[in-house]
Amino acid sequence: MVLEIFDVMLQPVFSAFQAAESSIDTAAPAGILLLGLLTGLRHSIEADHVAAVSTMVASGGKKLRNAPLLGTLWGLGHTATLFAAGLLVLLLAVNIPEKVSGRLEFGVGVMLLFLAVTALTGFSASRFFRGLFRRQGHSHPHAHPEHGIIHTHDHDHEGEHHHGHKSIIVGMIHGMAGSGALMLVVLSTIHYVPLGLAYIAIFGAGSIASMAGVSTLIGLPFAKARNYAKMALALKYASAIVAFVIGAGMVYELGFVDRVFSQ
Repeated sequence: MVLEIFDVMLQPVFSAFQAAESSIDTAAPAGILLLGLLTGLRHSIEADHVAAVSTMVASGGKKLRNAPLLGTLWGLGHTATLFAAGLLVLLLAVNIPEKVSGRLEFGVGVMLLFLAVTALTGFSASRFFRGLFRRQGHSHPHAHPEHGIIHTHDHDHEGEHHHGHKSIIVGMIHGMAGSGALMLVVLSTIHYVPLGLAYIAIFGAGSIASMAGVSTLIGLPFAKARNYAKMALALKYASAIVAFVIGAGMVYELGFVDRVFSQ
């Protein structure tokens, strides 16, 4: 239900993409590649993708330049997974069963719940495990010549920088779910390996470009609110709540309505 509401909101955009895709002549290689580009562009604006990236933008700092980078890294991770799966489809003629796709999409729902909770609480799994096993800190000497005293301050730089590994991992998880699996279905109809690899590459390029643009738009209000702590916090909580609702909806519909694990 949640995803359907989002789809209704973006129906004009999806309809425009579908109309363009249906008018493409896929008998020629150029048509197949153009279809891959349009599908990749459309793929990135699905509800679960936007929700995931919005939580990462919300947790990624106040600088607007972080937003397109996070979207680009998501696209790279997403393309990497599809490239690996695409090789199996092209070289071994492996088809991804529908039940497997449903279970992977259930995993996306669980991931959205995790991203929402971490955005709401500020919890970082990597920081937690680093704290268990080692402390990434160091000391700086501080001299007071007038008093003949030298002492040190222990500190770390936790929170001063942001890694993109989470964006890549999230993109990789998204790669095998939703219309990413549909891309593999199209790929199974291509029998010329170089053309299939080109299709994956241009699909990935469309996803990367589109998500970089979407994440930049998401980052704009956060950049505008950087000097207003309450507004920035409200935006962060709003993105987390939306991600939580979408994730919970996916888990419920796939796990309890469609029963993807009992098929």
